[in-house]
Amino acid sequence: MIKSRDRILTTHVGSLPRDAELTDLLIRREAGEKVDPKQMAEAMDRSVGYVVNKQKEAGIDIGNDGEQQRVAFQTYMAQRMTGFAGESRRKAGKDFVEFPELVEMFGRRFPKRSKIQNAPQAVAEISYRDTAAIKDEIARVKRQVAAAGNAFL
Repeated sequence: MIKSRDRILTTHVGSLPRDAELTDLLIRREAGEKVDPKQMAEAMDRSVGYVVNKQKEAGIDIGNDGEQQRVAFQTYMAQRMTGFAGESRRKAGKDFVEFPELVEMFGRRFPKRSKIQNAPQAVAEISYRDTAAIKDEIARVKRQVAAAGNAFL
């Protein structure tokens, strides 16, 4: 664990913006389309490397991959775990209800949409299908952190 007596260490959580290529590949994969594994790996390497370096430049002490390797937590867990099906049919956020122009703007900016608002719901006991994908993600982050001069260590 990183500790400091001299200052407050900084971190962040959540999804950082992805480039158009990776966004397209992730959404296509989520929709069940076949994507080239090599192209996906290269796009993830570039994106994770980029966000690791940006976090290092910004002075983040405890960084992460900015969710570059998945569309969103609420959709990727259903890909990796049993017990999910259908759609959760979440209510629209208050910001979308109060500002319909926001919905229009997102529709123009992101013509291909992920399943974030209609993510699968838990319907049965949950367990991991396989841990290979998460191991790959962790290895990618470690490689990119090492390439950035061990940022965050």
